[in-house]
Amino acid sequence: MNIKTCFIGLGLGILTTTGLFFPAPAILSAQSTAEVIIAQAQKPIERKRIAVLDFDFASTSGTGFYYDWLGIGPAKGVSDLLTNALVKDGTYIVLERSKVEEILKEQNFGASGRVDASTAAQIGKILGADAVIIGTITQFNVEQSRSGLNLGGFLGGLGGGKEKNKAIVQVNSRLVSTTTGEILAVAEGEGKADKSGGGIRFRGISGDTSTNNVDSLLSAAAESAIAKMSGELVTANNKLATLPSVVPTVSAIVADITGNLITINKGSESGFRSGMNLSIERVVKQVKDPQTGKVLRSITSPIGRVELIEVSNGYATGKIVSGSGFKVQDVAKPVQ
Repeated sequence: MNIKTCFIGLGLGILTTTGLFFPAPAILSAQSTAEVIIAQAQKPIERKRIAVLDFDFASTSGTGFYYDWLGIGPAKGVSDLLTNALVKDGTYIVLERSKVEEILKEQNFGASGRVDASTAAQIGKILGADAVIIGTITQFNVEQSRSGLNLGGFLGGLGGGKEKNKAIVQVNSRLVSTTTGEILAVAEGEGKADKSGGGIRFRGISGDTSTNNVDSLLSAAAESAIAKMSGELVTANNKLATLPSVVPTVSAIVADITGNLITINKGSESGFRSGMNLSIERVVKQVKDPQTGKVLRSITSPIGRVELIEVSNGYATGKIVSGSGFKVQDVAKPVQ
């Protein structure tokens, strides 16, 4: 950015290339103004956390081994491809698929059917994700065609010629805000892949068609569809970035107190992030089931606040903002 000193009327000031003029009384020097502008331009943009759920498989045109594509099925396979594409792009912080699946299993989400936008927002809050991607596979099949000689009844239906296999994959997705439950963007993608070759077919079974060949075609088509769709989802980050970051619903436990620093036993994997404020609270009473002795709920009392300054996987450290007398085993609850 070029910045130059100039005179406007009788006043000395700074004129930037964007046309902004700073009169001399409002600044100390051209150098200090340049430092402020450059610092603002270089301020890192916080990446939003997103989670990709398994896609619904609405296709009715595929049968047999299509449903066992790559050994994991289309729903999980397409979701894995999208996760990898978004990780490589780097715009978002993409949550580990194993973590997402663990939460879904624990909370029994999706057991009753498809995950809608409202349920996706609930899942996102538990995961500490700012947004969740849900989607549907609307087409996932391989079309076969043959040209050439067909000798009818010879050898029980011997055919020859060139066979063409064409894979078609269509997917659509929705980016759902965890904080508002709003569908921020809808993205679609279609991919096609084909292969031609010669061969002999006995009773409708092609000599050069195999599960591996079909998997390869479907993989190529799926990757093409995902590439188109992921690009649209990345563009939607501009809208997601304007929304406040989600506040995790999980609490952590104070693990260490050293001077003015407090370390808790949860970190980035649970949605904790630098700059987040925590209410440090002490358990004053536990309500237990009189029959089983199981703790039904814990009643806590606030004793201070902490601002996180370093967050890693599995733990986070913050500086004490207010309060005193903190102890290990105190509860740390995320707050706005």
